[in-house]
Amino acid sequence: MTLSFRKSSVASLLFCGAALLPVTAVLAEGISEVTVYPDRATVTRIHTVEISRGDGVARIHPLPPRLDPASLQVRAEGLDGLRLHHAETRIVHGRDFAHPEEQRLTEALQSGQDARRRLVDRRQAQEIKLEFIRHLTENAGAVEPGLPPNDWHRSWGMIGDGALETLERITLIDEDIREIDEEIDRIRRELEALRTDRRDTLEAAVHYSAAEAGTARLILEYEIPGATWAPLYAARLDTVAGRMEWVQQAQVRQNTGESWEDVTLHLSTARPALGGRLPELQPWFIDAGPEPETVSRHEISARDALAAPAHATVEAAALETTGFVSRYRVPGRISLPPDNRLQRFLLARDENEADLSVRAVPLLSPHAFLFAETVFEGDTPLLPGSVTLFQDGQLVGRTRVGTGAPGAPLNLAFGVDDRIEVERMLDRDSTGRQGLLRRQQRLERSYRITVTNRHDRALPVTVLDRLPVSRDERIQVELTAETTKPAERDVDGRLGVLAWDLEPAPGATEEVRFGFTVSWPEEVEDIRGLESGWR
Repeated sequence: MTLSFRKSSVASLLFCGAALLPVTAVLAEGISEVTVYPDRATVTRIHTVEISRGDGVARIHPLPPRLDPASLQVRAEGLDGLRLHHAETRIVHGRDFAHPEEQRLTEALQSGQDARRRLVDRRQAQEIKLEFIRHLTENAGAVEPGLPPNDWHRSWGMIGDGALETLERITLIDEDIREIDEEIDRIRRELEALRTDRRDTLEAAVHYSAAEAGTARLILEYEIPGATWAPLYAARLDTVAGRMEWVQQAQVRQNTGESWEDVTLHLSTARPALGGRLPELQPWFIDAGPEPETVSRHEISARDALAAPAHATVEAAALETTGFVSRYRVPGRISLPPDNRLQRFLLARDENEADLSVRAVPLLSPHAFLFAETVFEGDTPLLPGSVTLFQDGQLVGRTRVGTGAPGAPLNLAFGVDDRIEVERMLDRDSTGRQGLLRRQQRLERSYRITVTNRHDRALPVTVLDRLPVSRDERIQVELTAETTKPAERDVDGRLGVLAWDLEPAPGATEEVRFGFTVSWPEEVEDIRGLESGWR
């Protein structure tokens, strides 16, 4: 039997003061499953509980302090007749919570300090003995005035042996002191690390009643910030086969304060940060008469606040989708420490035919660029992300893609194509006046653009250039009669941008003629923008 607690269930999770009830032993099994969103995570923990008959409290500790208490949900499995009443949380301050290892280390430190004091005392006793021997040698005549010369040698030997023995003992004691000092320093470092790492934690107390004693499993689910994932893409173009491999990866990192060890990891495309409330349109009023009084900035703020709220064999993640929200299940069991370490996982790999073409903007660059166009055939929409580009196994650059739906075109530039030569040459550049009654100033300029194909096959080539765009009706801009008719005007919504489509045969050269005239009344003296547009 599974009991799940929601706001609409018989008993909601409440966060209030704890009653004095028997405390149930909890054997922590830890985190079993994590779902990571672009800005947070949902964590599922499982704990085995020894339930006593009657009313009781199961305390679960430690939980991360950044856990959102409003998101906490608890359910139970494995014991018939078990009813969960409510749960409460409290902060356990790090200063009040001693690590189990701390007591042992503290006792070891005290023992080490006591042993060091005993060694220091022994060394001091040996130094007193050595000082006494020095005193005997300095005052030998006063101590033994009647000592026969024949006995001096024996006396010197005894004093020397005593001094040597004392010095050797002092040396051994010094070695013992150094060793115990190193041990004391090690213990102090470990204690300091424990105390530095001692952070505030959260404790959950789950109140229950049970008809019989037994074992149950408490399953906790909650949201926590500090986790994120972002898509990372790679496009691998094979120009010989005319195919492109599209690889989707996920970059995952977490700094939630809890370690995810051997968990089932899901990556969701849902974006909780956007909220669940549709923006509301406000009335649009029109009126006659004078302007109304200006509303103060403070009043506006208050009103708005009320109105709005790689190629190695890698197993890909399994896609789980409902038609509206998708998530990936990373294969295997995953471990992610809470240190913001970046880990990558393969989400999907697709390979499709790609149409190759070349584009050139000779006004801005003497190079032509290779493009590949394919269709994104994934099962879930693309999220914005960085793309690493490879052409025939070679890294050629990086770019970014925006959001894309399945079935949408995917166009990517794969760097310079050195086998397409493009040249733009000025043919005519003249200025003058025309007209008898209404004098006009006139500027004419024309270019010749050549495209040479050095490939062993024909390739479509698109040449782009621009025509001046007038913002004044007195200024007239026209293409000249000899201009090659462009295939498209105002390309991609950019005013004045022209495109010519060519497909030169291998070794062949094709030409585009591009010319225009600009005319304006003689009395109009200042024409802005003409000179800045020349190259």
